[in-house]
Amino acid sequence: MRAIAACWFVCAAALPVIAWHGVASKLASEFRLHPGYLLSAWSGFGLIALGLLCFVPVLLSVGREPDGRLYPHRRAAFVAWGASLYLLGMALSVQVAQMARII
Repeated sequence: MRAIAACWFVCAAALPVIAWHGVASKLASEFRLHPGYLLSAWSGFGLIALGLLCFVPVLLSVGREPDGRLYPHRRAAFVAWGASLYLLGMALSVQVAQMARII
C-alpha cells in the first residue's frame, strides 16, 4: 500500500514538471521581483507545491495504526486541502501556460 501511495505522489509531483517545463523556464528567464509578476506567473506552481506538501503527512501515515504517534489526527483535512490546492494550482498553471504561449 505504501508503494502505491509513494508512486502516486511521485507521479503527482512529476506531472507539472513534465507538462510545464518549457513554460517555467520561459517564466524564469524573465524573472523579476515584482509582486504582480510573482503572483500572476508563479502562484499556480506555488499552489501545486503547497498541495503536495499537504499530502506528505498522509503519505507518511499510510499503513499505520490510527492510534499511532505518526498518524495525523486531521488526516481527512490534509487530504482535502492537498487535493484542493493541487487542483487549483493545476488549473491556474494551465491558464499561465496558455498565456505564455500567446505572448
